[in-house]
Amino acid sequence: MEPIVDFVFKQIFAGSFKESRKLLIHLLNSVLKLKQDEKITEIIYLNPYNDKEYKEDKISILDIKVKTQDGELIDIEVQINNRDNYRKRSLYYWSRMYGETIEEGEAYETLKKCVVINILDFNLLYETRKYHSIFRVKEVEENYELLKDLEIHYIELPKFDDDRKDIKSMNDLEKWLVFIKDAADRTKREIFEALRKESEVIDMAGRILEELSQDERARQQYYQRKKWLLDEKSKEKYQQIMIERALKRGKEEGKKEVVKESLNQGLPIEVIAKITKLSEEEIRKIKEEYEKEKN
Repeated sequence: MEPIVDFVFKQIFAGSFKESRKLLIHLLNSVLKLKQDEKITEIIYLNPYNDKEYKEDKISILDIKVKTQDGELIDIEVQINNRDNYRKRSLYYWSRMYGETIEEGEAYETLKKCVVINILDFNLLYETRKYHSIFRVKEVEENYELLKDLEIHYIELPKFDDDRKDIKSMNDLEKWLVFIKDAADRTKREIFEALRKESEVIDMAGRILEELSQDERARQQYYQRKKWLLDEKSKEKYQQIMIERALKRGKEEGKKEVVKESLNQGLPIEVIAKITKLSEEEIRKIKEEYEKEKN
């Protein structure tokens, strides 16, 4: 099984295995680059893996949300498909979590730091070649932080080159990314096995992955989940191809029809804009006109 598939990821790091808590704490400390006295030592799962909930709602995003010993909230998500304006979506996830840290009538001082970690199997940030980007709220000219409460991480796996270093020179995060990216890749079996010998926590995660992969029921759930994810990716690719073909015919009116059809198909505005070369504002105007026509 591939750890990048959210069903597998959540089983490993928030499932029923007794080692899951230890593995997640280690992964979080690796991503957040915390100093020794700042490291996370305890977590409370706010949405542990629930088999019944998964069966009833297979299309939900299986993220992991925890509270640390300091009361800070962390949401970690793995994602294969780039959809729904992912930058805004991750900021929305952060804002929703931040609001959860205060009760009605409490002082704003009680608001706690919230962190969103996104591990992506696609490139999102065209502005950088770095595989790990961290965003906070800072003053534009003098670069000082407004406060530390907002922190969003993007880890883009396609940008991570796991062949650039030997295992002994990898840091903890790089070792985890090799596990997430390559554990199911037979062509990378040699490096992964060497990594397991080098790292106790990676070996522990590898044993859980093997146990999951041998469980027939878990395998069927994994296949269902992966099929749904691939179907979604194929549907979006097909829609893009159809739009590109339509655009070859040119004409502004033709573009409007393409936009309307794309909206009907549920294609995100940012994807339509990228393919049609129209601005998102132009597409929103077409959308408003179209909705008035339908009413």
